[in-house]
Amino acid sequence: MPPRTRISTHNHHPRPLWPALLWALLLLMLTTVPGMAAVRATLDRAPVYTGDIFTLTIENDGLSSGQQPDLAPLEKDFDVLGTSTSTQVSIFNGRRSDKMQWHIQLQARRPGQLRIPPLSIGGQQTAAIELDISEPPQQSAAQTGQHIFIETDTRSTHKPVYVQQQIPYTVRLYYDDRLQSGELSAPTPEDAVVEQLGKEKRYDTVRNGRQYHVIERSYVISAEKSGELHIPPAVFRGRLAAPQQGQPARRARSPLEEFINNSPFANDPFFRNRLSGNPFGDPGQPITIRSQSTDIPISPRPATAGHDWLPAEEVTLSDSWAENPPQLKAGEPVSRTITIQTKGLSGSQTPELSIDTPANSRLYPEASTAESRTDGTTIYGVRTQTLTYIPGMQGILEVPAITLDWWDTRQDKPASTTLPAWQFNVLPGDPGNTNEAPATAPSPSAQAATTPPGTDDNKIAQANQRWLIMGGGAVLALLLAMLVWRARQRRPGGATAARKKAQVPERKSALRDLQKACATNNPQSAAQALLSLAQSDWPDDPPHSLAALATRIETGQAELHELDRNLYAVDAADWNGATLWNEFKQGLQKKKAAGEYHNDVLKPLYPQ
Repeated sequence: MPPRTRISTHNHHPRPLWPALLWALLLLMLTTVPGMAAVRATLDRAPVYTGDIFTLTIENDGLSSGQQPDLAPLEKDFDVLGTSTSTQVSIFNGRRSDKMQWHIQLQARRPGQLRIPPLSIGGQQTAAIELDISEPPQQSAAQTGQHIFIETDTRSTHKPVYVQQQIPYTVRLYYDDRLQSGELSAPTPEDAVVEQLGKEKRYDTVRNGRQYHVIERSYVISAEKSGELHIPPAVFRGRLAAPQQGQPARRARSPLEEFINNSPFANDPFFRNRLSGNPFGDPGQPITIRSQSTDIPISPRPATAGHDWLPAEEVTLSDSWAENPPQLKAGEPVSRTITIQTKGLSGSQTPELSIDTPANSRLYPEASTAESRTDGTTIYGVRTQTLTYIPGMQGILEVPAITLDWWDTRQDKPASTTLPAWQFNVLPGDPGNTNEAPATAPSPSAQAATTPPGTDDNKIAQANQRWLIMGGGAVLALLLAMLVWRARQRRPGGATAARKKAQVPERKSALRDLQKACATNNPQSAAQALLSLAQSDWPDDPPHSLAALATRIETGQAELHELDRNLYAVDAADWNGATLWNEFKQGLQKKKAAGEYHNDVLKPLYPQ
């Protein structure tokens, strides 16, 4: 036996606690201050061409207390054209966080491999950023000198592109101040799905000494079959102002013209045309501009691919049990949430996991949810599955591992991601809370094997009596539920209501149909998908026309008017579904206050 440590009690006084508390507070401050003062630097886009004006954003966690970044190191390779600041304040779970941002407009002085050096703010520094300033593509250089032209870009990695794999596609519209109005349409390739990433970007640039405004949109295209994928040109249709030569003295401008010309949107033709269109002024010259088309070979699914075809850059699995493992008891349900995230695939392309039921337990999966996210350059698919496990008996419960096979497009080889297996020691459950009755009565031999030593026949009889009472209660509850169901079915209109509910189209299916109709610019299919979506939101009283639907929603009436007009127009080839999809891709936003509407008396938005 090890010797005891003797503790002297002679003249023993407790030490004060304030030094330890002071040291703990100092240690907490030292460990939290660097995280609060983190400084980051990012660029608004890539690639950057010669003459482009781009934005460098410096973000500081916490308020700057009057400190400003030192921009002197930038002057070696860049011209600093202007700076602006902004602050962000957010409160989450009662905690406030502040962010300070500096937006610096830069223009490279020369092409080549340039470096944005670390920039200091107080005692913190940003990380360096390497960027390649290259000459503009030949297609835009050849069109430089025109008032408007389109440039497209597909980032090629010189690796095979497979079916359903994400293809980045960027469209840039260059225009000068002669442009009055217009609409830019995304390409619509056959046998492929096109999805826009984030919001469009707007900036200015210079091509061969000429100033242009730029609208940049990023897309991803996924081919649905192998072979040659033909991406048709992106199309811009608009109006160009006629050149003004020998113009006489201008008349006095109206207050509306003064407001528009002094507004920050004066150089934005997409805004200016909607507000200041003058029917008696220059109507402009109609123009149609097309980009170059692109052909990309699409490889079929490799023979070595797994059961699930997932061509992605990265696939991760996360388990809610990893952070908080549960304590299992017999007969008590436990929830588990598994999340799949794919880089390079949308949420609809991310499959549901096939999960085996562990022995001596029950498994109840809920309907999974899928969504798509983007960082502006890549699409991410997220699918969440929630499962409920109910152990059937005390003992060891083995929950098998979960493996998802996928195809690594970066390495061009098969890959897999696995959640490890779990082993739990299931504790005995509370008899009062047990809600799982055994499928069959235990045999006498099984009772003898599971009965602890010293248990007499009276205790066994009590246990059997308890199981019989619980089983009888379950049977009575089932009979009562059947009686209630039959009573509801006998009510007038009960069966009809059930049939109506069964006929309600699935909301997700209606949204997919709406997305496809908008992507292919098909107004008839878009109207049908919107009414199907409305039927899923109002199953008992669905609207029967777009006009009726317009009275029930908070926003989107203008898009419904435009769609309805194109349904009855002589030539609806110019209808673009992108605006309609952006408005309704999250579904229909019902009016907060219940309004009065009647489907049978509303007139169409436009006469047939």
